[in-house]
Amino acid sequence: MKEQYISTSYGTIHIYSKGSGPKTLILLHGAGCDNALLSWHKIMETFSDEYTIYAPSHLGYGLSDKPEDLVGPAFYPTHISCLKEVVDRLGLDTFALVGLSMGGAIAIGFALQYPKSVQYLFPVASWGLSPRFPFQKLANWYIYKTNGTLYQYRWLTKYNTLAKHFIGYSLIGNKKNITPPLIDEVLQACSRGGAGKSMQDFQRSSCINTGTFPYYGDALKNLKMPVIFFAGEKDPLIPLKNIKEAFRKVPHGKLYIFPKCKHWSIKEKPHAFVEIVQKYY
Repeated sequence: MKEQYISTSYGTIHIYSKGSGPKTLILLHGAGCDNALLSWHKIMETFSDEYTIYAPSHLGYGLSDKPEDLVGPAFYPTHISCLKEVVDRLGLDTFALVGLSMGGAIAIGFALQYPKSVQYLFPVASWGLSPRFPFQKLANWYIYKTNGTLYQYRWLTKYNTLAKHFIGYSLIGNKKNITPPLIDEVLQACSRGGAGKSMQDFQRSSCINTGTFPYYGDALKNLKMPVIFFAGEKDPLIPLKNIKEAFRKVPHGKLYIFPKCKHWSIKEKPHAFVEIVQKYY
């Protein structure tokens, strides 16, 4: 695994990379305590030598710069434009793009804006496909009127049992996969400075009075490249019904559902995920 830093107009991006094969793959992680290595290190190890793989940490995450004011309407356009600068600096003309959760929303937005660059699009438990939050009014109040998210992340770093409950409720379906090393990984990521703020910034950029942002809805029909969706059957954060609706809107789509998995299906089924991606690209 190699590491490098790339300067952009928005800040410095830290990137892990592996391989030097002819097929180029970019992996975008999710929100909260996530970062490139946390979500993707097992995936990167599993791909064959045919691939050159890049996994950047978004602004505000991992070892990338952490701007104080990246919240609100500019949140997604900034991440998309930052990614464009990164791929340009890497000299990448075309590639396949994988996006998990928040990273999925960035990936879809990038593919809509720069369709000639994206050969294949792989949204995984992607944000941007659900028109509303569950309990929208309550979500609005919690996200904008409290600092509950900041307190949640402070508690997670102090109590292993709380972290284990959080992982089991939202991220991992099979409790046997919630191992002490996985809990330690999550606790270390949550304890890094700014994890709670990064999650709160994501929430405050993604929740509007009447629903969610972005909601790609009918724009999905403009995705002309093959789009292969992945979903955890039991994901409480991105309802399966919303992913099924999105799948039906794209011209060239496929949908793979991982039984009994939740939001982090790639952590539970890394080999199955890689096998499917390699089938198409």
